[in-house]
Amino acid sequence: MRPILRYALVAGLLLAAAFAVWSWFRPYAQQPDPAARCQVVETLVTRDQSFYWVNVHLKVNPGMSHDLQKPVYLATAAGAKHEPADTAFAGVNGQSPTDIWFKFWLEAADLAGPLVLQLNDGTLSVKSTQGIPALQTPASKNFTTHSW
Repeated sequence: MRPILRYALVAGLLLAAAFAVWSWFRPYAQQPDPAARCQVVETLVTRDQSFYWVNVHLKVNPGMSHDLQKPVYLATAAGAKHEPADTAFAGVNGQSPTDIWFKFWLEAADLAGPLVLQLNDGTLSVKSTQGIPALQTPASKNFTTHSW
């Protein structure tokens, strides 16, 4: 009986480890638009009373750079376009940024449908589902895939 239990525990541990590795390395979106020159890494949604802060973390594709002259918008399913309330860049001094964070201030109705980030010459899916994330006030939730 003990060897069977031991093998079952080892198999369960291996399955849990495989799931952890899969969820750690899966991309935010399967095929991001190469014209956007970036990929979404994660999105942090914070509820602030009846509004939401949406922080989108991007990783700039290797060998590419973000064009600061082109506008950045977060487009909602209703067709509204929101400019970032704040932008932060990170990288090596004297070189193009490798990471970008865009922060958007949205109403609850804006989060009811899909969200698409328009930057450079392309678009990136930030949210692809219907519905508003269930968050208490104040509370945050980090999303590592566009299906939220």
